[in-house]
Amino acid sequence: MSLLEKINSNTCTLRLKNDWLKIFTCPVPTSDFLSFVGIAEIDAPQHAVLSLLYDIDAATEWVWKTREMRLLKELSEDEGRIVYQLVSAPWPLSDREIITRSQGYINPETSEVFIKLESVPDFLPVNDKYVRVPQLEGAWNILPLTESSCRVVFRLHIEPGGEIPAWLANIAVIDTPYHTMNNMRQMVKKDKYQTPVVAPFKKSPSEIIQNYEQFITE
Repeated sequence: MSLLEKINSNTCTLRLKNDWLKIFTCPVPTSDFLSFVGIAEIDAPQHAVLSLLYDIDAATEWVWKTREMRLLKELSEDEGRIVYQLVSAPWPLSDREIITRSQGYINPETSEVFIKLESVPDFLPVNDKYVRVPQLEGAWNILPLTESSCRVVFRLHIEPGGEIPAWLANIAVIDTPYHTMNNMRQMVKKDKYQTPVVAPFKKSPSEIIQNYEQFITE
């Protein structure tokens, strides 16, 4: 069972709520670092959100604290892609390198898209200038609500590695979903994201991990 399936809303805390966004933080078994669940109602079609997510070159404009993001490898057929990300950390902490594999699935009946994220920290040799994030698990779920709106669910847990106190990381854990999703709301309005992206999603409803319905009704 994946971490996304283990998260129980009964143990989570609602940290932020407004007219378009809710953010929860959740304890993770065997970890001192909290995960988060961000749920947003976005006034843009689903394909605009997908186009933005697949525009790696634009990530530094909207993904919180991201200094660099680049494609390392496009995997064959519908097996996803490997992506490198460099994230700024506050002084005196070292910046973090994150290497993830993302893989997309779509439910052909509901059109919900699920993009699974998991770390592959050994894909590149370690760079002594940065700290390599040893573990990450997360996902994007994008469900169309109307032709011009969608629900976006962003879930993530990171073991940041290196010397960083859990209490410090947990204080700031809602910054990532808040700023990232707020920036997303603005970015998806750009003309270049109005053209649907061509992505090789697997058609597999059984692979789409939801487990977020309870957070929507909180």
